Amino acid sequence: MDQALRVSFNSPQSGFMSIGLENDQQSFVAAVSHEPYDSVRDLINALLALLDGAERATVKWNQEPEEYDFEFIRTDEQVQLSVIRYTDHHRLAEKREQVFSHTGSVRGLCLSFREVLRRLHLDRRTDEYAKNWRREFPAAEFLQLKRRIKALPPPMAYIVGGEIKG
Repeated sequence: MDQALRVSFNSPQSGFMSIGLENDQQSFVAAVSHEPYDSVRDLINALLALLDGAERATVKWNQEPEEYDFEFIRTDEQVQLSVIRYTDHHRLAEKREQVFSHTGSVRGLCLSFREVLRRLHLDRRTDEYAKNWRREFPAAEFLQLKRRIKALPPPMAYIVGGEIKG
C-alpha cells in the first residue's frame, strides 16, 4: 500500500509561498518565489506528463538564493519524488543535495498534489492568488489534471499474505 505523502502549499503572499512535503520518515518545507519559474504550472504539467507515462519530469523552485528541483522518476506505476537542493541558480552538480524522497504510486502522488492544488484553485479569489503570487493560477491545466485523475481506473486490490494491498 502507498505510504502517505502529505503536501501543503500556503496561500501566496508578496510573491512567495510556503510549500511542504511530509511522509512517515521525513519532511521538507521551503518558502519559494514566484520567479523566475512558473513552478505551479510546471508542477501540474509534470503530473500530467507522469499520467501520460513519462519516465521523468522536473519542476524547478526558487528560494532566493537556493533553488530546489522536484525530480519525478517513474518506473511502471511507481514514481519516486526527490527534492534536490542547490545552493544557488548555477545548479552545480557537485553542490546537489537530496533533502527529501518519497516513493509511491503515480495515482497516489497525483492525488496528494491534486488536493493541495484544488485548495489553491478554490481560494484563488479570496486569497488574491494572482496579485499575491504575481502569476495567474493555471486553471486550464488544473482542470485537465482533475479530469485525467477522475478518468483513472480504480486501483486494483490484491491479497498478499492474507493482507489486502492496493
